[in-house]
Amino acid sequence: MNFTQRAFAYISRKKGKTVSLFLVIFVVAVFLISCFGVLKASERLSRDIRTSLGAAFYIRANTEVSMNEKGETEVKENHVHITQKEIDEIMQTGEIKYYNPINYGFAKSDTIQFVQGDKHTAENNMGKVAALRFSALAPNFTDETAVLVEGKHITETDNGKILISEQLANTNHLSVGDTLTLTHAKLGEADGAYIDEIPVKTAYTQVEVLGIYRLNIEDTSIKPTAGVADNEIYASLDVLNELNESEAGIYTGEVDFYITDPAKLESITRNVQLLQSIDWTTHFIRTNDFQYSKIADQLSSLGDLVKILLVLVSVVSTAFLTLLLTMRMRGRMQEAGILLAAGISKGQIMAGFLLEVMSVTIMALILSYIASLCVTGFLGHSLFGELQPNLLNEETITAGIQNNLENENYLKLSAVETSLIYFCQFIVIAASTLVSSIMIMRLKPKEILSKMS
Repeated sequence: MNFTQRAFAYISRKKGKTVSLFLVIFVVAVFLISCFGVLKASERLSRDIRTSLGAAFYIRANTEVSMNEKGETEVKENHVHITQKEIDEIMQTGEIKYYNPINYGFAKSDTIQFVQGDKHTAENNMGKVAALRFSALAPNFTDETAVLVEGKHITETDNGKILISEQLANTNHLSVGDTLTLTHAKLGEADGAYIDEIPVKTAYTQVEVLGIYRLNIEDTSIKPTAGVADNEIYASLDVLNELNESEAGIYTGEVDFYITDPAKLESITRNVQLLQSIDWTTHFIRTNDFQYSKIADQLSSLGDLVKILLVLVSVVSTAFLTLLLTMRMRGRMQEAGILLAAGISKGQIMAGFLLEVMSVTIMALILSYIASLCVTGFLGHSLFGELQPNLLNEETITAGIQNNLENENYLKLSAVETSLIYFCQFIVIAASTLVSSIMIMRLKPKEILSKMS
């Protein structure tokens, strides 16, 4: 009988010991796979959250606060601007994915009745206009204060397009695809009444309703008609350029810049502030990491905990397996002595012992892989199932919708990662078996037989 036959004969004969060894290796393998899966998941989810949440910084003009003759506070923006050339310089600093300039103004129309505000008259029947490249990135849409319910969002390729509120559309019986004429306006105040400071109309533009949005909050504050939230018109940049008779590529409002990795936000803004083309005495930068920092701390803590757990599990499982195999080998001293006395070489005996353990190990690892899919699937849903951040991607911006990450099993390891973990386990078990066997094989047959008596 060769060592292969002896190995399989022992496995079939000693079913209890075989099953116990199988269960130990099986449980350790599943536990290690799960721990590595959680560690990998925390890293993967952190990356996905960074990408999905993104981050932004805003360049805005400084404001001047003063008191008028009536003792009222007035906020005046400096007459400063940012040009397209300066924006291109900022984009070249690296890792900025999108930019979105926003200019503000006012508009009137002979065919629109705006939602009435404080001291409403035909004279101040106007709405506020926010002209931008991507309406989906407007603050009201990103924080879900407003939601697009019909049509689509404005993008950089659109011209002569506007978004209006559901309330404004219903009041004027407007729908997506309707066209109307806007004229320029400017909100002012005279004798305690709100007025249009542009009495003579010279600038007009033809626009098309591209989409209709709904406000999720109720604005109860007292404001003039132009300040009522439902009267805000989102427009493509060319609309306000025509109404204000201003040059394209010059932005007097804020410019928003979006990056995909919040971890790099500080370094990117630092590089931007080094640019000499922007007058930083009249502009400032404000950053927003979209709450990533809070989530990142939680994920980092989870990752640190899993790393500690992995080290403990690896050390304890290796020590336990070595002890178990040593006890297993010590219980077979009589068998080893008889085989040596019968002329079987130490190499063949050790090969038989090793084959026994490796056969059980292979079966345990194969079944542990199947079991780990169920375990990691359950853990993935329990730990990370609720964390599905909104993606800041091309589709979100151009289509104006919020896409969720697929409900994937974050704990699932790749075939290469799983194979590497199993290979390491295989090597550790093989080494433990050989070490345990060497302790017996170092003895001579007479010494082994004497220990039996």
